[in-house]
Amino acid sequence: MSARPERADLPGMSPSGRTDRIRPSWHREEAQTMAEYAVVIGVITPIVILAFAALAGAVLPAINAVRGFL
Repeated sequence: MSARPERADLPGMSPSGRTDRIRPSWHREEAQTMAEYAVVIGVITPIVILAFAALAGAVLPAINAVRGFL
């Protein structure tokens, strides 16, 4: 049974070196977040457009009814 090799670079590494090791994962998370936002916008936008198209015929009579009431 062999022991797992220890990471010799971590105990003696300076704090800035540790930050430099972690930084690439931060960029991946930012890119993942941007991709998630793009998916959400890509799903919500067609739903909103379809909702406006479906309700367009009902909105004008409602506005005219309010205008007639005033």
